[in-house]
Amino acid sequence: MNNRPLEGVRIADFGWILAGPYATAWLGSMGAEVIRIESQSRLDFHRQNLGAGADGVPGINRGAVFNSLNFSRKSLRLNLSTPKGLELAKELVRQSDIVMENYAAGVMEKIGLGYDVLKQINPRVVMIATSPLGQIGPDHAATGWGPNVQAYAGLPHLTGYQGGPPSGLGGLYPDFMIGTVMAFTALSALHARNRTGEGQYVDLSMAQIVSTMIPEGIMEFAMNGREPARPGNRSPKHVPRGVYRCLGEDKWVSIEVDSSEAWQGLAGALGKPEWVSDSRFVNADGRQTHHDEIDETITAWTRERSHYDVMHILQAAGVNAAPCLDPHELLQDEGMADRDLYVEMDHPEVGPRKVAGLPGRYSAIEALDYGPAPLFGQHSKEICSELLGLSAEEYERLVAEEVIW
Repeated sequence: MNNRPLEGVRIADFGWILAGPYATAWLGSMGAEVIRIESQSRLDFHRQNLGAGADGVPGINRGAVFNSLNFSRKSLRLNLSTPKGLELAKELVRQSDIVMENYAAGVMEKIGLGYDVLKQINPRVVMIATSPLGQIGPDHAATGWGPNVQAYAGLPHLTGYQGGPPSGLGGLYPDFMIGTVMAFTALSALHARNRTGEGQYVDLSMAQIVSTMIPEGIMEFAMNGREPARPGNRSPKHVPRGVYRCLGEDKWVSIEVDSSEAWQGLAGALGKPEWVSDSRFVNADGRQTHHDEIDETITAWTRERSHYDVMHILQAAGVNAAPCLDPHELLQDEGMADRDLYVEMDHPEVGPRKVAGLPGRYSAIEALDYGPAPLFGQHSKEICSELLGLSAEEYERLVAEEVIW
């Protein structure tokens, strides 16, 4: 394979659901050997989500979310509730550079795979542990999903409409952003290990990661004693800003005016040259006072045009504008396709499917090391034989004893 930056790095992947698998998808695509530990004793949530199988057909190998996140890795079946399964997991860690996990706080310790144990086995190992509120603190035992993490981090208090309740960002945020931070943190710790010869343990709080993404809200209160109001789609300084209905069913465009020049461009594009000299609209404060009136005029104009046409017209006039793309449009968008964001991977059970790859292009890497999500336990025999030293007879016995299960 061409210049893979992480070739030779092995990762024991205990991650599951969203954040963990997304992190190791990045690392695996960069050439690391990612070995995901799975078991029928506790299947990944997205392996269990049988109703969301490809083509409407259920099955543990057909989950759309699972297959779109768990690419570029191997799958090893190990029942960690058995002594032999635990022993094999420790042997894997002994031969690994990084251990990744995103269970609830304390789970790895309960299993018998806490860092205090693993560093005795492999002093050079880097361990990344990610949980909703971290491994220490008065509420460290709290569990939760993305919306809970957002709430604890303070994000929903800053979003939503004026006068309305706090509002989350929707979708599966912040898991994928957290996965990206996990990947960055793993590489940072690995770099330190390569300089010092010593591994380390990194305790990540998902909520704290999100809190670092809202510095304006925190600093406004810390420095000025003011609590930011919920702005909806509006901005106190960039006016107008909003999402406007366009021609077609549920089609929208995002528009943001960030300067006097952009305001002039918007006025010209809308056929409202008088806006430029109107004293009510001479600055952002004035336009803010008349935001509703301006929005009505913009909407009357955008409703007669497609969201792509609006973007092109306004961008040509120097105005920030972008279509609000739905999933189908994202897959068809020429800009996304030109940058090779969507990669076709030939899954062994569901066949060729497009998957969102890594959002970057590398001049020194001809192609990233993409591979389809593995079948459940697909590489168990290979790993147990070639890496963990099991004979064929011992492997079959452990399968029968539900250790490799």
